[in-house]
Amino acid sequence: MKFRSLITGAVMATITVLFLSCRGQKSRQPDIRLLEETLMHLCQPGFEGREAGSRQDSILALSIARRMEEYGFEPIFEEGPLHRFRVRDMESYNVVMILRGAENAGSVMIGAHYDHLGMGGQGSGSLRPDTLAIHPGADDNASGVAAAMETARLLAGRAGRGKMGKDIIFAAFGAEEKGTLGSAKLADTLAKLELLPSLMINLDMVGRLRDSVLQVSGTGTFEQADSLLTACLDGSMPLVLKTSPGGYGPSDHSVFYRHRVPVLFFSTDAHTDYHTPFDTPDKINFQGLEHIVSYAVSVAGAVAREGFDPVYRETAQPESSMERAAFKVSLGVIPDFTYEGEGFCAGTIIKGRPSDKAGMQDGDVVIQINDRPVKDINEYMDILGELEKGQRIRIIVRRNDALHHLVVQL
Repeated sequence: MKFRSLITGAVMATITVLFLSCRGQKSRQPDIRLLEETLMHLCQPGFEGREAGSRQDSILALSIARRMEEYGFEPIFEEGPLHRFRVRDMESYNVVMILRGAENAGSVMIGAHYDHLGMGGQGSGSLRPDTLAIHPGADDNASGVAAAMETARLLAGRAGRGKMGKDIIFAAFGAEEKGTLGSAKLADTLAKLELLPSLMINLDMVGRLRDSVLQVSGTGTFEQADSLLTACLDGSMPLVLKTSPGGYGPSDHSVFYRHRVPVLFFSTDAHTDYHTPFDTPDKINFQGLEHIVSYAVSVAGAVAREGFDPVYRETAQPESSMERAAFKVSLGVIPDFTYEGEGFCAGTIIKGRPSDKAGMQDGDVVIQINDRPVKDINEYMDILGELEKGQRIRIIVRRNDALHHLVVQL
């Protein structure tokens, strides 16, 4: 299926020269040169650090979509491959495309966020906020996008040989660095359409494999996850798995897990160049990235090909890292960063924490704490910073147009 072009003229001329090489589409092994070309493309200076909402955003997203069309993927939505979303005054995109399986027995999503920090500066998330310079984000997360695209390409080759029962969904998320905004909008949309995947595999910062250690989170989010991961790790992959059960974390997979989707999160962990201008392509371990792609193909292919249906399991929820880092107390609330109205919206209430014990529910909007009105997330955080452990506070929340008065023991 051909999708409608969203841009014309000079921009279209630019798009036609992107990703010039399209080799080895029938290959069964990862193409390391494709990985290099894709990553270098994403990190080129013209994209100025891939900040969500920038003037380059739609060009970048469409270039990804055009390559995925070459691999046999088609838009999952009628409006085309770019899932446009707006949060407050920022507009960005998710690239969402699908490869249909033979049996229509669910889907496996391969996802990675394509945005980064732009030119940095105050409030950007840069760890060098006083330095205005392009933040290339080679590892974070050009590596993940390159790996996701190559994983999808290889899965498409298998599907061409009639070996896929489940659909394969490819998703490149926008605005992850601004609070997993794109993935949150996409998960909500897919939930309403009853199209949430059977398994979501998130690739975020997979470009700096060290000592062969690949971190895989989410092993507790579905039954037999450990067995699946072990069975897919054959002797040709020089990887050592370091696993953890949790489905939550500071990346896009946590959004889908909140929707009760089993998840796996692949990462090679942080480094000293994280969120600085020094996260550059020359520091990427492309051979390691090649091994990670082989493993991702093996895992995703096993689920899609063998009829393995991941059965969701609930794992212990961590307290909000934002609260843990900054405050003496924690209500046990993960914010909904996509909320745009007045008040503070609780995206996820962590079980067993003070807010849960007081009866707060996911989606509640906090409008008052004690005698102080809460206008937005910033005011909520200001009030939270003044609270002490052992206090008993009164919170008023809005839930389905009704007000509820709660007493929270900190």
